[in-house]
Amino acid sequence: MSQPGNARSPFEEGFAALREEPLLLAAELTWRWCFGLAAWLLALGAAALFLDSLKLSPVDRFLLGTLQPTLASSALSHILHGTLLRYLWTKFIVVAGLTLLWCLSAAVGRAATLRNLVALFGSDDRSEEAGWQFRPMLQLHLLRALWTWTAICCFVGSIFLGTAILHQQRAARAAFFYVFGIALSLVFGVLLNWFFGLAPLFCIRSQASASDAVWLTLEFCERRGGRLFGLSLGFLALRLVWAGSMFFLVLAPTTLGKHMAVGWVLLMMGFLFMIYLAGADALYLARLGAYAALAEIDAEPMPELASEPEPEPQLSVTAIGGMPDAEPV
Repeated sequence: MSQPGNARSPFEEGFAALREEPLLLAAELTWRWCFGLAAWLLALGAAALFLDSLKLSPVDRFLLGTLQPTLASSALSHILHGTLLRYLWTKFIVVAGLTLLWCLSAAVGRAATLRNLVALFGSDDRSEEAGWQFRPMLQLHLLRALWTWTAICCFVGSIFLGTAILHQQRAARAAFFYVFGIALSLVFGVLLNWFFGLAPLFCIRSQASASDAVWLTLEFCERRGGRLFGLSLGFLALRLVWAGSMFFLVLAPTTLGKHMAVGWVLLMMGFLFMIYLAGADALYLARLGAYAALAEIDAEPMPELASEPEPEPQLSVTAIGGMPDAEPV
């Protein structure tokens, strides 16, 4: 981390940050997994309240107890009749609550992580200067969440509109929604989600407001677009390799189903899945460290080329009348 600008590799320094500050990963896992636990509890509580509001008649109990698919589906249709609006409202409230909870926890957790990364890679001690910037961080995460849900809605809407138009025997319009609608929602959703995920770095590093952080991020992408693309592509490849290898490892305990109870198999799969999540969070944190290192490299002044000294005029001596005459050559 103390190497000069051109010799520094942001990719390597992202992992070096994890080696030098192991508590960074612990802090990242703490706020992420606390949010995950709170999200599960909120979702389970909402599901329990919704199921408790359903009315179950003795006939429905009998039909469900028969375990016959036809009778059970008839009982479920009778139980869920007239509950669609209540289900949609419950789902909307849960999604809105989880989004707000994620923005609040990410604003605090990401600020703590970035303050340490900025102090670690900074040329001077910024740990005392860098504030938490809670309000701008919350605004950036709210903007990121809003854009993510917008992209998801556009993606789902394109699928439904394309299917509906295809049923009307309009293949050209359906292809337009399938190709352009889905592709554009994916491309712009991923790109802007990545962009708004990078903006908090400049919010903490420059102690900027949300709008100023967005402009600083845009200027940084213009100057270092090539290296940012290379870093993102490298970490994406690592993420895919990690996900592919852990996918088969998580499914490996299923082969022990004949020798172990189902509960133990599920427990082993859950433990391996937690290891995968921890590795994914470590890769994300290393990527943030790489971006922070690249931002410090970008902030370093360009070395000025030393100007070549002009040659001093040489003197030639000619004898005229016995007197030396000096003329520049």
